[in-house]
Amino acid sequence: MKSPTTVVYAGEAKASLLRVALPKDAVFVSRRADFLVETAKRNVVAFVDCDLFFQIEGELPDVPIIGVMDTAMDALDKSVQWMDAFPWLSHILVTTLLQTPAASEYIAMLVNQLPHAPSAELGEKGVGRVALLAQASKRGLRLERMREFFAKHGLQQRALATINDVAEELLTNALYDAPMEAGYFKSAVQRTEDVDLPSDRACEISYGVEQGSVFVRLRDTFGSLTRERLFDVLNRCNAESVALDESRGGAGLGMWRIFSSASTVNITVIPGKLTDITVTMSTSKGRIAKTLHAVHLYFEPGENGSLDHLIPDSDLAFDQSITLVA
Repeated sequence: MKSPTTVVYAGEAKASLLRVALPKDAVFVSRRADFLVETAKRNVVAFVDCDLFFQIEGELPDVPIIGVMDTAMDALDKSVQWMDAFPWLSHILVTTLLQTPAASEYIAMLVNQLPHAPSAELGEKGVGRVALLAQASKRGLRLERMREFFAKHGLQQRALATINDVAEELLTNALYDAPMEAGYFKSAVQRTEDVDLPSDRACEISYGVEQGSVFVRLRDTFGSLTRERLFDVLNRCNAESVALDESRGGAGLGMWRIFSSASTVNITVIPGKLTDITVTMSTSKGRIAKTLHAVHLYFEPGENGSLDHLIPDSDLAFDQSITLVA
């Protein structure tokens, strides 16, 4: 299939960055009327300056829209505000990403995988591991092996602690919160209690390093995360006064910590079947560079969905495969 045509509706500062990162045939417009004409065509992906959302809100084109946001110290706060204010918005790029050498490659991958969130693919130089985990009390062993893996790849202690926190939160969400939200558990299970799921309900954790970044990816089979729930948590944590949420077995702060540590966050949810969260963290000299580049969300509507668009893990360049199923 032919790659989509990219249409850009942005102020000159953002447009100039996109001109470098996008294909030469990208169409740049400066008026709302022209934007609507160009996005009425077939096989189009639109990049829209977040500051111009209010101009297109009343007459949205039926094309994937990627928001482009200015670099800011509060990039996470702003991205949460934008995505919550505009429920149709599923993709945000921060201009910090457009200023990196990998911008063109990243955008090409994103455009070709829309409307879904980008999958975590390792290139030829990437290495990683994958494991299944069904028993909560076993996660300490997996986290220790993960720590050893990243330590061998030159990550410093503070970086290792950050990666551990992200993986721990993703695992506990998958083993405790996801089954409860899906109705698998009759009530919330405290994270101090053990959970032992059947093997066909085991979650899958994968992690690796590639081109100056590390990633942690978690898949569960419950598909119970909702956009509403996600932004309920993020908005509460984004506020000055955070009310802790103990009703679901956790404090409700873990997802905020995950976003705060990430350079990119990709979330795909197929209700009742799959929640797939990939957290990528940029690194420099063994440290985590906590600069948000992008957020991608894909929540498939309805109770049933197809998994055909997901890239099987057998296609990823993992150097080891270790399975831990109680």
